[in-house]
Amino acid sequence: MTHCLFSHSSLATQQDFLQFQQKIATLAQEIDVNLNDFVIDHLALRVNSEDSAKNWLELLLKCGTILSDNIVNGRVIYLIQLNEPLIFAGQPVEIIELPFPKNKCYPLESWEHIEIVMPFDEGETSLEWVNRLEKIFFWNELTTLNVKVSEPKVEGERLPNPSIALSFADKSKNDVCIKVHPYHIKTIIEV
Repeated sequence: MTHCLFSHSSLATQQDFLQFQQKIATLAQEIDVNLNDFVIDHLALRVNSEDSAKNWLELLLKCGTILSDNIVNGRVIYLIQLNEPLIFAGQPVEIIELPFPKNKCYPLESWEHIEIVMPFDEGETSLEWVNRLEKIFFWNELTTLNVKVSEPKVEGERLPNPSIALSFADKSKNDVCIKVHPYHIKTIIEV
């Protein structure tokens, strides 16, 4: 059965989605992460224009509802709760992130990253969490990768939300990203 997203528009095609999954699988193998071991809490899109963002939002709202529309780093980011989850890497994923553009031009307007949950250990700080994951995976030692650690601040969020973004240094063949954070996105926005 075709998912709602793929039956309403040429914006979202099953072929693009399958290519995205394959690129993510390649990156996951490079970073030595078995996606079956972690919850994929959401998928994210990237667009270059306000018009593209509005078109995606219109499409997403045919298949779900707005869970959140916060301003993050000076731009609106929508989280859409799908009525029917997408199956990604064998997991049901029911949230799509749609950031509106902000002075950056992406080479491809399409699916861009996934976010997976690697929880804090009890009593762990954000810095201790980052250091623990580095000791487990050695991501900073892989010259094939870009590793970016950040902690976006969103008004009203009370939990720390550090993120480790992992992507290939050479984006010419694979421009996707896997982001790791300690809490499910629903936990972050609902607390």
